[in-house]
Amino acid sequence: MNSRLKVQDPISSGQIVAAYDASTISNTDWNSVSSSDFYDTVTGAQIDANLKFAYIGAASSNTSTLSYIKLRAASGANDGITNSDAVIPVLSSYSVDSQALSSSSITSIAYKKADSSDAFILYCGFNRS
Repeated sequence: MNSRLKVQDPISSGQIVAAYDASTISNTDWNSVSSSDFYDTVTGAQIDANLKFAYIGAASSNTSTLSYIKLRAASGANDGITNSDAVIPVLSSYSVDSQALSSSSITSIAYKKADSSDAFILYCGFNRS
């Protein structure tokens, strides 16, 4: 909050909007992605590496078994999926409020599909450096 004006600073869900279709990834391992895995939906160009995530949404075709995301890169393909592993369960869809990421430095996230044949999409916004 801007203390002088007593108003909250603007919150951005990103200056670049992109989607990542992981539907063709045929595993249920943890997979990490960063900005360079996405393409700018306006220009079609590959997004620069190491940009910060400003918004993250996930959608899965599986509505009976959990998929997972985490707001960091995977340590390995077999990382855990319990609460103490600090993961976010996804049943159908999930999005993190852009305000929660407004001062983050997240440059890589990870996802784990419930079933290798599931459709799984990441919707993300990135801030330019």
